[in-house]
Amino acid sequence: MFHTEDVLQLKDDEEVRCIVRRHPSSLAPGLFVALVLIVVPFFLMFPLFGWGVYGAVLFVAAVIFGISAAIRTLLLWDSNVLIVTTLRLVDVDQRGLFSRMVSEAPHESIQDVSWAKHGLWETVFRMGSVKVQTAGNTANIEMKRIGKPDRVAELVNELRRLVGEAKSQESRVRSLESERVKQEKPVGDTVGKIRSINAILESFSFEELAGVENALKARQRASMAEEFFDKDEEGEKE
Repeated sequence: MFHTEDVLQLKDDEEVRCIVRRHPSSLAPGLFVALVLIVVPFFLMFPLFGWGVYGAVLFVAAVIFGISAAIRTLLLWDSNVLIVTTLRLVDVDQRGLFSRMVSEAPHESIQDVSWAKHGLWETVFRMGSVKVQTAGNTANIEMKRIGKPDRVAELVNELRRLVGEAKSQESRVRSLESERVKQEKPVGDTVGKIRSINAILESFSFEELAGVENALKARQRASMAEEFFDKDEEGEKE
């Protein structure tokens, strides 16, 4: 039996929305062959057993081969799936009992989703194919003979839309965060300048620091005197 955990490790914010398999009618050819191999030997049982040991061996071999063919057909049908999650598509192509190929496509890499029905058989049984075209090096995904392909395509498109909106919202949040950082940048520059000045002052001697202090005090007194005279002139004008 197929288990999702064998091919897919879900992320923290990821959920499986559906698992798509081929329509059950696709089992008909393989099961028909298996049924023939199982039933026909019973109709020929007496002639076969009349051949002695060789007939008995042929009878048992045909039945075992038929049962094996039926089991193989069911296992391959069960393991060939398209897993649709909230973040990606995972296509599991089971080519044999010991041969499996898995490919996936994130929703943001999907460029187009199309579905189609061909012929009377697919129309009557409401089955068809879904094709997903992707961008870049991501492999395209195609699932044939699945039931209700229109609904599968609609689901994938809806998930694409939701992922796109989430990405857009995340981009807006990052933009706002960037603007906030830019607005806070002058404060950071001021702090950096103060630290730079402190580092320079630490390299001065005591006499040099006293000279800098006297120069700053003289500049402060000159500024205060200039401000006083300016106010005095404004009072005379009034």
